[in-house]
Amino acid sequence: MTDMEQDDLQAENEALKAEIEDLKAEIEDLHAEADIDACHVAGLTAQIKALIAEGDACADKAAHPLLERAQYIHSRTGETVTKTRAFPIYREAFDAEAERLGIAHPEKIRG
Repeated sequence: MTDMEQDDLQAENEALKAEIEDLKAEIEDLHAEADIDACHVAGLTAQIKALIAEGDACADKAAHPLLERAQYIHSRTGETVTKTRAFPIYREAFDAEAERLGIAHPEKIRG
């Protein structure tokens, strides 16, 4: 191997090392974003549970039609599940976001 070839390989190796470092930083950023998204999900889940509990405690059930329970078929398992009447709103939003992100067949990954 000539000195020039060795220099070229060393330069390519250094460029690859730099690219690896850039990718590691990008992965760290993505993990941080995912962690923040998980925090948002936890907060929204707690908020939804509190709203459902408040509606369940209300004597006027007719005032909360979306909190009425209904039977649905779980998309992945085919099992019957009991959810609030707001569940179709979840499915619609999930599917719309999946479509926006280019995820095919969202019913295979959601409830």
